[in-house]
Amino acid sequence: MIDVVEALRRVEKAAVGSQPRRVRIENAVGMQLREDVISDTDSPPWHRSMMDGFAVLSSDFALAEDDKQVVTLDVVAEIGAGETTAIILKRGQCIRIMTGAPMPTGADAVIPIERVVPGSSDGLTGEHVSLHDSHFRFGQHVSKKASFFHKGQTVIHSGVELEPVHIGLAAEVGVSHVTVNAPPRVSIITTGNELISECKIPGKGQIRNTNEPMLAAAVVRCGAEPIPMGIAKDHAESLRALMAQGLAADLLLLSGGVSAGDYDLVPRMLEKMGVECIFHKVCMKPGKPIWFGVFQRPEASPTLVFGLPGNPVSALVCFELFVRPALGVVSGRSLVMQSGPRHTAKLIGSVRGNRDRPVYHPCRLELAEGSFLAEALPWGGSADLLGLSRANGLLVLPKNCGDYHKGDSVEVVPLVSRFRYESERC
Repeated sequence: MIDVVEALRRVEKAAVGSQPRRVRIENAVGMQLREDVISDTDSPPWHRSMMDGFAVLSSDFALAEDDKQVVTLDVVAEIGAGETTAIILKRGQCIRIMTGAPMPTGADAVIPIERVVPGSSDGLTGEHVSLHDSHFRFGQHVSKKASFFHKGQTVIHSGVELEPVHIGLAAEVGVSHVTVNAPPRVSIITTGNELISECKIPGKGQIRNTNEPMLAAAVVRCGAEPIPMGIAKDHAESLRALMAQGLAADLLLLSGGVSAGDYDLVPRMLEKMGVECIFHKVCMKPGKPIWFGVFQRPEASPTLVFGLPGNPVSALVCFELFVRPALGVVSGRSLVMQSGPRHTAKLIGSVRGNRDRPVYHPCRLELAEGSFLAEALPWGGSADLLGLSRANGLLVLPKNCGDYHKGDSVEVVPLVSRFRYESERC
């Protein structure tokens, strides 16, 4: 039986980044771009108006330096957004124009609609309109062609984590699909004849399936995509059918069926299906029965397979210690795995150690003046989810350590998502 550090080392060695996937741009938010996005057009594609108003020739306003001087022009046309005109603007003329409309030939500035002299006409085609703009300047309120970017320019560089603004930009340059480091897909199978849906009332000998929604939520917190596959009964065919589907994902998580009992079929079935066992059982409490292996997929990165214990606390502790860092590697967010995000804390109160193996005991962590304080919580063991729900960290109590008392230094592992959330909330 190996220790936690060695188990983590083996997971690190087996984990590789998932292959990039091509996805629709609206589904790519939060994903890392693996290719440059290059524009197929100028932006703007033509000179266009930035205001509702009148397209004019600057020369008509060259003498209008006196704030009181009013320029009266003939309105010869109207252009709305999405419309064009063949009219070439001449001296003494203007064209009523809407925001986003192409500038007519000859026009080089826009007078906003608000600069119409009160009491003059509405500026409809065929009328005269009187305009007064004391701050007039050449080219005002006009977006020039290619002033934002030009055809052939890289507008989003490879490596960028895509935000909604990037999605809009990709659409502007005619890109509907992008190649990205997509979130890993994680299949989740829970095993056991005793399991029923969380929606049902348990009968004698039955328990609700807590592990599936719990593990799915933990996967989401890691930025990955959970694929809940339901309950597999403790017989070969039920397991085989779901495992065959689950092995198509980047990771496969199974809970239950990994100990040494007659109904613990998971290790044997996985090996029969070609999954190479990397380790089985780790010297720790809770979580000792954990199984880890690798399935080689043709033309895809290997599937990492974790057989987690069936007790919910054991399953979640194993997820935090082994699955979370593996997901970091597969997603490309972490190139190097650490041997657990461990820290030293000063103990509040006391806690009893364990003789036969290291214990990961739920605790409350506080960060005070740059140092951790830890308080051991009441905990009923590997099935006590309520006890774990009050924790934001784990005390690491080595085997044969004896008892710890107030003020002693202890090793702790923050539960990443819970501790970060609570710290940010405070």
